[in-house]
Amino acid sequence: MRWGEGGSCRHDAILRYFGDENETLAGCGQCDVCIALAEGGAQVDPEEVSLLVRKALSGVARVHNAFGLHAAVLLLRGESDPRLQRRGLDQTKTFGILKERPKAWVLSLLRRCVTAGWVDLTRGDLPLAVLTERGQAVMQARLPARLMLPSDRPEPSGAEGGDRARRGRGSRGQAAPGEALDGVAAEVFEALRKHRMVLARAQEVPPYVIASDRSLRDLAHLRPRNMQELGLAHGIGPAKAERYGAGLLQVIAAASSAA
Repeated sequence: MRWGEGGSCRHDAILRYFGDENETLAGCGQCDVCIALAEGGAQVDPEEVSLLVRKALSGVARVHNAFGLHAAVLLLRGESDPRLQRRGLDQTKTFGILKERPKAWVLSLLRRCVTAGWVDLTRGDLPLAVLTERGQAVMQARLPARLMLPSDRPEPSGAEGGDRARRGRGSRGQAAPGEALDGVAAEVFEALRKHRMVLARAQEVPPYVIASDRSLRDLAHLRPRNMQELGLAHGIGPAKAERYGAGLLQVIAAASSAA
């Protein structure tokens, strides 16, 4: 879950998880997060990102090796807590510096800082938050704070749909992740899922390695007719288009005609 919502380079996060900190690239430039950061996307101004991250890390620095992430959230939000009061942390400049942000948002930001390698958690039943050397460098503006901030929108509850379906289409005409598909698109989507399963069994890999459900939904919505249009779908890069594109186009054309 932390990797999925990490907001930092996917490549580096995997290496860091397995202890290969020295092999990280400070951004691979190829994963979805790095591309979104490079393109700007829905991200706010980089200076504001840096400021928010440094504020969050300053909260961790205050509770360093004494309390967990939730105590850091209370500190940053300026919420009353006996543990903070006993240590005099409610009298520091850090107390309440992110009070305008919801509690869930601040916690998500801190979790992203963990994935980015700026914050660590001790082992045990009650993990304590620890500011790493890299985190200290980011907090002191000696290293850049390259991070996708958590969304300001509340996460939908329950199954896909509801609010998520109402978010509309992406900038490239993609279907939103939980958007209901019309009759033809639904038929194409099911045909693509069957095609994906055949490929997955033949290659002995999980289906998501071939294409995610979101990619199939986009394909069903767009119903591309050539390789160029195929590349507009989420998750269909040049490599996947070259390997699976011809088959996907054939399935889409056949299912569209049949429907």
